[in-house]
Amino acid sequence: MSRYLLFPFLLLGLLPGLLPGLLLALLLHPMPAAAEDAFTVNHGVAQGAGGAPLALSLVLPAGRNQPAAGWPALLLIQGSGPTDRDGNQPPYLRTDLLRQIAEYLASQGIATLRYDKRGMHANNATLPDNPAEFDSFFRWENFVGDAASAFRFLAEHPGIDGKRSGILGHSEGGVIALAASSLLRATGAEPAVLVLAATPGRPLEAVVTEQLERVLAEQKATPAQTRAVMAANKRVSAAILAEGKVPADTPRSLAALYPSYAGPFLQALLPLDPTRLAREYRGPVLLLQGEADNQVSPSRDLDAMAKALAARPKPEQHTALRFAGLSHNFKRPANTEDPGLAGPLPADLLGALHDWLRQRLGTD
Repeated sequence: MSRYLLFPFLLLGLLPGLLPGLLLALLLHPMPAAAEDAFTVNHGVAQGAGGAPLALSLVLPAGRNQPAAGWPALLLIQGSGPTDRDGNQPPYLRTDLLRQIAEYLASQGIATLRYDKRGMHANNATLPDNPAEFDSFFRWENFVGDAASAFRFLAEHPGIDGKRSGILGHSEGGVIALAASSLLRATGAEPAVLVLAATPGRPLEAVVTEQLERVLAEQKATPAQTRAVMAANKRVSAAILAEGKVPADTPRSLAALYPSYAGPFLQALLPLDPTRLAREYRGPVLLLQGEADNQVSPSRDLDAMAKALAARPKPEQHTALRFAGLSHNFKRPANTEDPGLAGPLPADLLGALHDWLRQRLGTD
């Protein structure tokens, strides 16, 4: 399987309840400022679901007066797989997607918080020693609880205006953002806005099937090979949905998609309909989609999400923006062989994001 086609969205490698206690510590260590001292970065640790520590970066605007009520802010949630807080999967995949968003927004007067997933990167020391515990540690509910805790950490932090704080989720992170918003709503702390960037509008099971079909076609698999892989995928998926366990006889060709410990995670996520969660959210939503995205469909996913949001009592609260030539990571590929990972985010994308946030959050 192609690492670049499947790895950023599907569940390869380590996968990243009620809200737990929030704050463990916030250690302030300002990093060197970027051009014109636009921001400062503070590193800290928050407590996620079940007490799992989440190493984080809080990026604050600099060089301008802080509003009396505090800075407007966004929690940034990365996509699937072992993706770090910057949007990278070192050493193989580097996009700096979330880092670039954070630095740009800070230059526009918007703070951000981003964190490493449980048990990964700076949190690696807290990964359970016993692999038998992975299935409970990496449950879908824990990732949603982590995001909800991180949002509460941000909204309650000194210098942040909790009433003007929202969530931006990329790819699978958008689904987590929707689920976390539902959890937060029950506590009266629903985010003020949501930005869903390259977020699927169909259950993961349908997206996985489509991705497999496309990759097999690109690899020029024979009809017999394609039928065999797709039949095996259907069988494995059905077993996970029924039993919450990855079958021991999962073919090697699918093993990277279905880690042995991911049964409970996938049992919850495979059938989850993101549009149901979108209809339940009550605030403004911005949908961002690159038209050259080969992992989340600009038509089937974006259109499904837009249709669901239009069915809410206030359909005017959502905006859907498409960007010609942008990849799943919102980069413009240099050529047909370029997967669209590296390079800066385009100015038109960043400008559109800031304009929308300025209107909804009242930023400068």
